Amino acid sequence: MVYETFLETVTSQLQEALGDSYQFMLRPLPKNNGVTLDGLTIQSPDCSVAPTIYLNPYYEQYQRGTDIHEIVHDILRLYRATPTPSFLQTDALDHFSKLRSRIMFRLIHTASNQVLLKDLPHLPYLDLSIVFFISLERNEAGQMTALIHQEHMKRWNISVNDLWEAASHNTPLEYPAEIQSMSDLLREIARKNMGEHYDPELINKLLESEDAAPLYVLSNSNGLYGASCLVYQNVLKDFADHLQADLILLPSSVHEVLLTPNLPDTSYEALSSMVTSINRQEVSPEEQLSNQVYLFSRKDGSLKIVSNAPELVGTAVLS
Repeated sequence: MVYETFLETVTSQLQEALGDSYQFMLRPLPKNNGVTLDGLTIQSPDCSVAPTIYLNPYYEQYQRGTDIHEIVHDILRLYRATPTPSFLQTDALDHFSKLRSRIMFRLIHTASNQVLLKDLPHLPYLDLSIVFFISLERNEAGQMTALIHQEHMKRWNISVNDLWEAASHNTPLEYPAEIQSMSDLLREIARKNMGEHYDPELINKLLESEDAAPLYVLSNSNGLYGASCLVYQNVLKDFADHLQADLILLPSSVHEVLLTPNLPDTSYEALSSMVTSINRQEVSPEEQLSNQVYLFSRKDGSLKIVSNAPELVGTAVLS
């Protein structure tokens, strides 16, 4: 089944399952780094807010052999498991005062999102942009969010600074920063994957290296869009003081940043080439953050770019 037929079939079967009172809209939607996904919006008859489900990953499942009926069933399960938050049953979306505590921010790459940023209120940050979203719901199944667009700004009659004032307060509280050593993270992964076969002495031996600089992972407690933590007040300063060293930041993805002490013989360009290569070969285009290397200075608390990497991200190399 070709992709267009797949989209039509899924939409038709969902309509049949939910009934004629539901309205469906299938449209391409711009995402991070120039990626466009096909979003299916499902509008129930008793709610003005409609969730969007992206069908591209489901087509990949279909190509790998998953039955179309199983896919439709999974979409229905997801839709029914994430009911519209109760506060949205009212006119909450029309009033900024009712949403202020739910305004958050995340980071995206500026040069790779020129089209998207035309419609999003944002603030520049190095080669990145701070954009804003509404945290609608968080549960065991995941989280429901909505990007804030220019139309919201007009409806609420607010400025970008109003968004930043709310988001800079809310985001560190809702998504607190966490820093974990890479060795501890790898031990945790090994423990989960190896189960009863986990051998701590063997793992310690494999991870021990006198020559390697220590590596740490900065993210948030949720693990989603955790790279935003590098903007949090005092996070980098406190950790640099703990290590008693300036910090090199390697943007692993939109979800995390790698930290390591700045050593005398460090080659920023070599690190940048490594980040660029990993981005292109290992990180999905939508989740790439930057190819650059950043340096945090303990002396003046500044964060700056110290490399000259390719300007655009989001380019994947197919193996």
